[in-house]
Amino acid sequence: MSSNTNSVAHAQHSEPNVTLYGRIAAKPVGYVSWPEPDLHFSIIIDDAYSGITVIDGQPSLLEAGVRSLGLIRTNRYTNSLPGGAVFKMPLNPPQGMSRQEFARQLIVNSQKFASYVSPYSIPKNVRGSIMRPGEYNSSSYVAGLLRSVMGHVPIVSAPGYQTPGWENPLPGHYYKGEAIR
Repeated sequence: MSSNTNSVAHAQHSEPNVTLYGRIAAKPVGYVSWPEPDLHFSIIIDDAYSGITVIDGQPSLLEAGVRSLGLIRTNRYTNSLPGGAVFKMPLNPPQGMSRQEFARQLIVNSQKFASYVSPYSIPKNVRGSIMRPGEYNSSSYVAGLLRSVMGHVPIVSAPGYQTPGWENPLPGHYYKGEAIR
């Protein structure tokens, strides 16, 4: 019996791959940072059964009304990769957790996220490389989601780019489905 790595049998038994993607934040806005552009992070779950799931945090527009304008919300879409990725980093589950459970828990915790509660903030001095204490952005959302599942925030090394918000993950209680207002 030959082993074909592109066979249907192989795909049916594949476990999901989880990858951290980084792309220039808000295109032209991300380039105003100094000395390097800012990255916006997304979690990509590529699963043979479910297809592609993309999870990240975004500032709300008017989808939840004027009172929720500019608050962080979960953004999730399927079967389409974000364009313009300049950074990709494979993510492994914490010890003792399967890849399937890791992917499932990321999706569950993103669904439990308390959207429209925390204000979306811009980095210190707009052109800064970090967030102020207690302020969060889309990178804070992804870092917090990963910490809620992994128990820690993975170290990101993206030479030539800044990662404001990564150093300031949203607290874990945002991902527990509890009322926090």
